[in-house]
Amino acid sequence: MNNKFIPIISVLMTISMMVFVTLQLYWIKELYSALDQDFSNKVYAALETSTKKVGDLEIDKYYAKYNNIDKTIKENSSQPSLTVISQVEDSASKRQITYSKSIIEKKDIPISKTGDSLKLTNMYTDEALIKIKKNANTPEALTSELSQSIDNGEFNSRSFVQLVGENIPIAKRVDRRILDSVLTKELKMKGLSTKFGFAVLDRNNKPTKIVNGVYLDQKDKSNYTYPLFTDRDDRTLYSLALVFPRKDSLLAKNNLPMLLGTFMSLLTILGIYIISINYMMRQKKIAEVKTDFINNMSHEFKTPLATISVATDSLANDKIATNPEKVKYYSHLIKQENQRMKKQVENVLNMSKLERNEVKLFLKETNVRELIKGITESFILIVAQRNGKLIQNFTAEEYIFKIDEFHIANALVNLLDNANKYSPDAPEITITTRNEGNFYVLEIADKGMGMETDNKLKIFEKFFREETGNIHNVKGQGLGLSYVKKIIELHKGQVIVESHKGKGSTFTLKIPMIH
Repeated sequence: MNNKFIPIISVLMTISMMVFVTLQLYWIKELYSALDQDFSNKVYAALETSTKKVGDLEIDKYYAKYNNIDKTIKENSSQPSLTVISQVEDSASKRQITYSKSIIEKKDIPISKTGDSLKLTNMYTDEALIKIKKNANTPEALTSELSQSIDNGEFNSRSFVQLVGENIPIAKRVDRRILDSVLTKELKMKGLSTKFGFAVLDRNNKPTKIVNGVYLDQKDKSNYTYPLFTDRDDRTLYSLALVFPRKDSLLAKNNLPMLLGTFMSLLTILGIYIISINYMMRQKKIAEVKTDFINNMSHEFKTPLATISVATDSLANDKIATNPEKVKYYSHLIKQENQRMKKQVENVLNMSKLERNEVKLFLKETNVRELIKGITESFILIVAQRNGKLIQNFTAEEYIFKIDEFHIANALVNLLDNANKYSPDAPEITITTRNEGNFYVLEIADKGMGMETDNKLKIFEKFFREETGNIHNVKGQGLGLSYVKKIIELHKGQVIVESHKGKGSTFTLKIPMIH
């Protein structure tokens, strides 16, 4: 993929992800609203049924005192309060008469001295359907069945009761335990088995004595109210209120599989998005770093190849070919540049082996102090050419233990080479050794350009170089520190770096001493 398309794709993916997340959140919100509405409908249905049952229980209590109402039916049967007769001609020879007679009886029974009463309304209806001949001159025979229907009448009874108890204390009208039982049963029938609080509210929406502890604790939460009792003008006198402290958890519990599936799919999509963006950015970075690496390698090979080319052309010159000293000089120069290119290739190959975990350490007892001294002696000359100095401070008393001499030497060379290269002026490098418990500690400090704090961890990544924009500033491939870290870790040790921009860097190697 072309690197210039990666930012565009990332932006498009981000926009798509934002739209997807927004739609998901909107869907969840709408789902919650639907669940909340369904919950409310069930609560109000339970309240309606409960208030009716509470009212019926109260009426039954007073109605039981008056059981002689039906005795007045026969007394009033001959004096109907409403009579309706309708006639329909359904053919040429017959007509149909519908006959309806009603008796309406009203009673207002006082139940207290303060004007409260039990209003009873009884309605008795008798309906008949008679078919007669259309010709009135020829009467139809009066059958015994028809005669009995006309004379006696069979009444259907319907009773209506209204209790007007404006002055009765609510504690006498409602029993708290019975109300709790009725509400619990009705809510369970609606599928709402959860903790709830209830209270009977007066006209000012203040809780009366009929209230439980849950409602008092949660009264500030939104509640559900429904008229319980009305006055003689059918205005609300008392209301029944419910509150559910665990409403949200109940909604989530009853719809857990769907909500869990939604959240899991959302998290999965987010995870894939983050991984994809991170992968693309990483690929872009790797591509850029590899480009820098190739440019740096090209620069590293260009100088020795040019030197070898010049030396080869010189050896082809007859005057130089007949001069043994010149031949020896140019031959040595060709060999030296060849070794330089070989070293660059070996560094790349060694890193490749380290990445594939193909490097095996050959540990043997080594005098580490002597190994370090031998390496630093050659670097003293290199530093001296730049008017610098290399200070040795060997204080470790124990320095003979098992290491892979070849790889440790290469790691030390890389660190010293970096300390020299990244010192713009006359280098000042200090090598310090000491013992810390079972660790051999080697410090290489310089007073060079240092590095940014953010780059302390990045410098151990393959191909990373702090100044990748200018490949001619400091030569290298960005493999040295990565190699150092992996070799020290293979020795079960660790690398610690301290650096400040413009003040220099200190690399500390802590290697366990194995005997």
